[in-house]
Amino acid sequence: MPISAVSFDMDGTLAEVHRRQLGMWPGLLRYPRALMALKGGFDAWRGRRTLHLDAAVLDDLQRQRGISPHRLAGALRDELDGRWPALFQGASILPAAAALLKALSARHVPIALVSDYPGLTKLDGLGIDMPVVISCRALGALKPLPDALLAAASQLGVPASQLLHVGDRWDTDGRAAAAAGCQFRHIDDIDPDDPLEGLLLSVDRKVPSGLRPDTV
Repeated sequence: MPISAVSFDMDGTLAEVHRRQLGMWPGLLRYPRALMALKGGFDAWRGRRTLHLDAAVLDDLQRQRGISPHRLAGALRDELDGRWPALFQGASILPAAAALLKALSARHVPIALVSDYPGLTKLDGLGIDMPVVISCRALGALKPLPDALLAAASQLGVPASQLLHVGDRWDTDGRAAAAAGCQFRHIDDIDPDDPLEGLLLSVDRKVPSGLRPDTV
């Protein structure tokens, strides 16, 4: 099946995250219990949908862990949605992703970001402009649910079967692509020296202009 558009995951796909996580130490000191609990709280909702995901996660953690809603909301606002995206300012794009982005641009293949968490600030920090940006969290359907990939295909104007999703996790990115009927390529399987190897592109498509939502 030819590829008419490509979507990218963010953390671990476009940018390295492990060394960047060291910059979260001030947040861990400020919100030790709340910040540690939030990731597990969101992960617990993988595979389930809700229109108000943030509120559902905070409510679960308040009831299950006894953490005050004020502390949870502060950790989410100041750290996960504040400090963490800001740490991508001036970051380098991973070599395989950079090579693939360059090759796709040369062939006018439209691209999108499909990330579990809001990605505009991270993209700006990396210096990447993408016309379609989808946050699974804003949709209330984290990967491996297919909702965000289906939304990306719709906004890019391509059938889901002609969308290639590039990610770094088989359990989330890979399963979401399979559920959406998209194609999938792990970022580790992309050769920086030949990023289009094995990919059949439908070239010279034009992406719709003026699309850059981070919430849907």
